This record gives sequence, C-alpha cells and structure tokens, in this order.
Amino acid sequence: MNTIKRKMLSIFASFVEKKNGAVLFYNREGEAKAFELIRKVKNETGMLLKNDEAYTVYSLAKKAMKIEGDIAEVGVYRGGSARLILDARGSKEKSIYLFDTFEGLPALSKSDNPLHFAESQFPASFEEVKKQFASHKNVFLYKGLFPSTAAPIESKKFAFVNLDTDLYESTKECLEFFYPRMNCGGIILTHDYPKAIGVKKAFDEFFERKEEIVLEAPSRQQGFVIKL
Repeated sequence: MNTIKRKMLSIFASFVEKKNGAVLFYNREGEAKAFELIRKVKNETGMLLKNDEAYTVYSLAKKAMKIEGDIAEVGVYRGGSARLILDARGSKEKSIYLFDTFEGLPALSKSDNPLHFAESQFPASFEEVKKQFASHKNVFLYKGLFPSTAAPIESKKFAFVNLDTDLYESTKECLEFFYPRMNCGGIILTHDYPKAIGVKKAFDEFFERKEEIVLEAPSRQQGFVIKL
C-alpha cells in the first residue's frame, strides 16, 4: 500500500464509527477532533463508555456551555467522562464538581436488577482520579455517597449535570437535588436509560408530573432532560 493510500485510510478512519454493523459518519466540524479526544481518554483511563455514548456526553456538555451555571457529575469512576466535560468547558468560567464513592456501587434496592449490577462494583482510586485534574482550575472532587457530600454546592445553579450512578435510589436522590438547581435550558444527562430498570424508573417517576420530558439519546443507552 502506497503512502497516499495510507493517508487516505487514516483520514477516513478518523471520521467513521462502527455501531451494530453499520458505519456512522462523523464529518462535521469538530467531530473528528472529538473522537480523537475520546480515543485518547479511553486509552488513558479505561473509560467504559462506548464511543457514541462518550460523544453524547461531550456534545451535550459543549452545547450547555451557553447556559448560565456550573457543571456537575455524579458517578466519576476513573475520570473519563469528566475529562470530556472538562475539554467541552474550554475557556468558560464554570466550576466542575465531581462526586463518587470511589468504593463502588452502594447496596441495590428492589428496583434494581442484580444481574446487571452488584454492590461495590466499579471501584476506582480517588487519588489517581484527583491527579488528572490537579492542574486544572475550578475542578473539585468529592469522595462519598451523594448527596451526603453535596454541602459545597447547595447554593449553586447548574447548566449541565451528568449522572452515571446505575441504581434507582442514587438516581432518584440526584434528580431531587439537581432538578431545582438547574437553570432554564440546563441539561441533565444520564447513562443507562432505558437499559437499567432502576435508572429508567427513577427518571420516569420523577418527571411524570413535570413539564419536561425524558428524551432518549441516539446511543440508546442514555437519556436526558432539558430544564424548562
């Protein structure tokens, strides 16, 4: 294979993503760069999100930067998705608040599927994750079970919140905390909707009598709500 062909294949590879046997093209401005970032973060953190899921986090976070308010994530794991959100923040003067037990999932409830999740699943090193953000301004990391760790942000308002808590009770408590603190136009994104029955139940119950509707992301593994 000659040099020109190699270069052409390299360029092509940076613009496509395979999903369920199909080839999806990402050739709008900034998309190839975003997928380069996603591959880099995956290699460095072992991020478990699929590429299209990671792109949903990145792209929605980037769009939410025009909304007044700060950023939060509950369910940080090894810091992969938080890295994407940090890059999406760019030069915006927004604080990023990151919460995780760093000891894995808490106990499951009757609303969760024990075939999908287990107590203490997905532990991560607090110190290793903290190092990734040590040189970045206004990034704050908290260890413990949310919302018992939420005191520092009780008076804050938010533009973007990313949830990856996997379980019913944790998701419900996050919605109860963040929903009244979201600015108009702000986005709450969650992983595992509608895949995880506990996450789906928490979102569907919470928004059943509210104006907002829960939207399913194209990844079919995420859901989000835009605050009205």
